[in-house]
Amino acid sequence: MGEIEVAAGGNAVLGESPLWSPGEAALYWVDINNPTVHRLDPATGERKRWRIETETGSIGLAGEGRLVAGLRTGAHYLDLGSGKIERICDPEREGRFNRNRMNDGKVDRAGRFWVGTMNDPGHAPEGTLWRIDKDGAAEPTMRGIRIPNALCWSPDSSVMYFTDSYSNEIWAFDFDLATGAMENRRIFTRLAEEDGVPDGATVDAEGFVWCARMFGGAVSRFDPEGRLERSIALPVPQVTSCAFGGADLDTLYITTASLRMDRAALAEQPLAGALFAADPGVRGLAEPEFGA
Repeated sequence: MGEIEVAAGGNAVLGESPLWSPGEAALYWVDINNPTVHRLDPATGERKRWRIETETGSIGLAGEGRLVAGLRTGAHYLDLGSGKIERICDPEREGRFNRNRMNDGKVDRAGRFWVGTMNDPGHAPEGTLWRIDKDGAAEPTMRGIRIPNALCWSPDSSVMYFTDSYSNEIWAFDFDLATGAMENRRIFTRLAEEDGVPDGATVDAEGFVWCARMFGGAVSRFDPEGRLERSIALPVPQVTSCAFGGADLDTLYITTASLRMDRAALAEQPLAGALFAADPGVRGLAEPEFGA
């Protein structure tokens, strides 16, 4: 396994939601608090970015030159050609003045967009995990969430993973791909306080869960029973999410943050907020498209 490399520099305030586009051979990711969608072509180093009108918590593939994006104002399409956004739905129903913004989100293999909302600022237990169907209808599946994260599915889609980061636990649910039903919540694994809090996650082709450890300076790999298999240390403490990319889906891209870091802290941690790449020795799974 190779060493950690900087794939793209820059002090993202809250880098999140790395997403590989196989069709473009490019990686997308967001900066939530400096609302921007970024794109990197690893082969050429070319970078692009799209400024968004409000916080952008997560993105997914949507086909037709678009991404699906979770904003404070609801779920939207982002047209990558024009940069325009088109609302799909606003399940919180308050528009620009939503007290809750969308945070972590992923598309399941039936083409639905799952996205959690959170009270920000405040972190009150007022968030909801929404299932947004292909027709734009939004269904609440869990309420009372503070910080929704770690959305991902087992390779056969029979298990769904999710966390409220405040709990320091990652949960597993029995999942029905045909209906989108989730049930039988149980603790998949629990992080010790000194290990940081669970943030964004993904699943590799072997069914192991990779989870970023915010304030823990690492990404950890857990076997399907929730046992820690290994960790990859990062040179920064605020590690936010991870996703597989590259032609063979064998590169692990890792987003980080510089949240609440002043000039002195950034001088000590100049790579905070950068995008990193690692060779984990395993392959990931391709992400599906919303509506497909």
